Amino acid sequence: MSPNILKALPLVTLMGSANAADWTPLFNGKDMDGWTTVLDKSKPGEDPNHYVQVRDGSIHMYADTDTSATVPFGVIVHDKTFSRFHLSLEYRWGGKRFAPRKNDIRDAGVIYHATNTGKIWPDSVEYQIQEGDTGDIVYLPKSGLTWMHPDPKSAPEGQGDPGMLPEDGGTPKDFTGTNFAYVGRYPVLDTVDGWNHVEVIVQADRSAEHIVNGRTRARISQLQEKNGDSLKEGKIALQLEGAEILYRDVKIRELGEPLAADRGVVSMSAVKGQKTRKATLTVKNPSGGPLAADISVVGKDAALFKATATGATIPAGGSTVVTVEFSGTDTPGRFSAGLQIGSKEEGAFVILQGIGLAAFEGKNEPPLQSIVHALGIPLDVGGGKLELDSKKDTIGQSVAVPAFQAAGAGKIRVTPLARFSPPEDTPFGIVLSGGSELSELGKLSDSSAEIPDAHQTLFPPLVGGAGSVEFDAPSKPFAFYMKGHKFDSFSDPAIPTKAEIPHTARVYPVRNYQGRKMENAWLVGFEEASNGDYQDALFLIENAAPAK
Repeated sequence: MSPNILKALPLVTLMGSANAADWTPLFNGKDMDGWTTVLDKSKPGEDPNHYVQVRDGSIHMYADTDTSATVPFGVIVHDKTFSRFHLSLEYRWGGKRFAPRKNDIRDAGVIYHATNTGKIWPDSVEYQIQEGDTGDIVYLPKSGLTWMHPDPKSAPEGQGDPGMLPEDGGTPKDFTGTNFAYVGRYPVLDTVDGWNHVEVIVQADRSAEHIVNGRTRARISQLQEKNGDSLKEGKIALQLEGAEILYRDVKIRELGEPLAADRGVVSMSAVKGQKTRKATLTVKNPSGGPLAADISVVGKDAALFKATATGATIPAGGSTVVTVEFSGTDTPGRFSAGLQIGSKEEGAFVILQGIGLAAFEGKNEPPLQSIVHALGIPLDVGGGKLELDSKKDTIGQSVAVPAFQAAGAGKIRVTPLARFSPPEDTPFGIVLSGGSELSELGKLSDSSAEIPDAHQTLFPPLVGGAGSVEFDAPSKPFAFYMKGHKFDSFSDPAIPTKAEIPHTARVYPVRNYQGRKMENAWLVGFEEASNGDYQDALFLIENAAPAK
């Protein structure tokens, strides 16, 4: 990775109302008051060889250690627990490296939301500090949802799985349940010579933003424990890992609850030459005072999106409505940007996703994988091509669920998420297991002069104008169906149909959608021809479970 990449990237500055008086020093520049040193094979607080020292206003790791020594790794842990905060510090590499990493690139890190801090390494999320990789994400084994490079082969060289900012086209991935994960291989933002500026903005379990020398390198949402429980707070620590490093100006600003958008992803579609629809989102201010709500669109395809708001400031307890437009382009594909509402510290960041089509139908249609990623769903559908395997019982993360039942009290909701099929009213509904009578729930609407893309769009309209339908689950297990122009498609492959393929539908579990966690939710994608694209009609099913 070339340092020249650093010069080519646009500067992204913080938009908060920061001033020096708002910051609280975590390091007093004189001693290690408030910090505990934890070294490998030593008790917390013990450092007889003085691997951690304070020199000239900096925390200096391995300052007097001979280069022939084999050194322990460790952390220094701050005494306080933090939840919502903006952490800022500077670091600079020294010249010395030690066994067992004497011949490796220099490595250290900032740890946050840490628990079990009497060991190395504490259970935590890490902001990596490493030559060429500063700002990378390490889950130890805390977890979260972040965004990955859609084409790993073209990602920069480096350590770990290749990540990419969502506003630049990254695809979502949920790391819940992993013992260790490293997400890196972003463009280089750090420098080996001189001081580097590190910033981490964390909003409890909602989000974390890794900033290197004024530029955003990585984002995390839905910070979690390994088991999926919310991760809202923890300790802050700095690492020493066998390389001489100096830390200085370590300070923090504790934050209030930020602006809250009603969803984390705005998904839109547009067909070249056709009238397009707008999307709106509501942004609330849960704080006790007014917050700025000025808006800016950033990212790879920012020019294709336009956003306007009803007000530049939101009063305490108030809200504003943001309208988003996506213009599409001559080149079909998935397009990405980000909407920053207010400051990085007190505002909201919303991912913008657009599906662009050059024309209606056929090979112009987007693959199911692109649709799912544009909807903000971290899911492997079984391939990135338009045509998927229609013979195997399961593909990707699909599951074999021949029948459903209600997951809990209340109605089952069915929301159409996408439709890319020939233009006509398209009925859908349920059929009882072992039966043949189709019980219609609704119809996807035909295209019209007002909505010319109703048959080739995200969030296709229903006849009657509703965005979803709800129904009381029958006492018997049931499957879902769609009446296509050639044959009826069923989520249960055992139900007889005139189709020439064995699987006319695919079912996938949904645990994240539009930036929020989901339980007892499913995607059902139908095929009404024979190519296996499974996006002729795509539905989100809520409050359903596999029948027992």
